[in-house]
Amino acid sequence: MEHVGTMPKSLYQNWQFAVEINGFDLALFRKASLPKTEFEETTFAPGGSMFDQRVAGRAKFEDVTLEKGILQDGSEDAARDWVRKIVEVNTGVSSLPNDYMRDVELVQYDRTGKETRRWTLHGAWVKALEYDELDGASSENTLEKLTLSYQFWS
Repeated sequence: MEHVGTMPKSLYQNWQFAVEINGFDLALFRKASLPKTEFEETTFAPGGSMFDQRVAGRAKFEDVTLEKGILQDGSEDAARDWVRKIVEVNTGVSSLPNDYMRDVELVQYDRTGKETRRWTLHGAWVKALEYDELDGASSENTLEKLTLSYQFWS
């Protein structure tokens, strides 16, 4: 097979993305994992069959992790506010899990900045919030790491 004259294919670039969450400064995100879907395997042995039949069972959606910078002036404290909201619901101050669940958008762009793909994480909430270790010998910026659990994605 001859490939003379074919143009190289344009592939997605990992750095061309955005994370959209209500209350967060979009420019601070530096890393995001993408959704992973896995199905449980259900097996059964119908009468007269020489082998088990396998079909897809319940869907499982793995957590997504996000990393973002933290502004020194404290003007963006959305992750801590989100965690506070979860604590309020779990202690009975606020009423329902819907009070802390949010839709999160993971958006990928092409080289021209045009949106090409979007994942919406429905009913997302902060499963874990952690920070980099403090290190007097480091010149790195402190990062906030969020692990999000969610109901499903579309």
